[in-house]
Amino acid sequence: MPDLPQTIADYIRAYNAREVDAMLACLADDVRFENWTGDALTAAAPDKAAFEELARVGAAAFAERRQTVTNAITVADTTAVEIDYTATVAQDLPNGWKAGQQLAFKGASCFQLRDGLIARIVDQS
Repeated sequence: MPDLPQTIADYIRAYNAREVDAMLACLADDVRFENWTGDALTAAAPDKAAFEELARVGAAAFAERRQTVTNAITVADTTAVEIDYTATVAQDLPNGWKAGQQLAFKGASCFQLRDGLIARIVDQS
């Protein structure tokens, strides 16, 4: 994995392990989260409580999932990462994905840190 700030590395490890509590430990209480697919905002959370709801649903939706950071750059408090994402769908989902379906795509995430915690995450795929 490219060199990342420790909090971001810990968050990605927890994400891959589907350990929501460990993910939450990396976040500021007022964390802002956005997930974009193309030009469409597909998920958002204005704070840690709303993020937790999304994270628990997401963790349950996949039998396994993995973000592999292929490139990263950090400038001041912001880190941008390129990610290879793979996952196996655990159950049929409303978006049409079927249980057992394998997913693989590339994306990018931008993390902003404040006081050693993640204050903002923007995912793009």
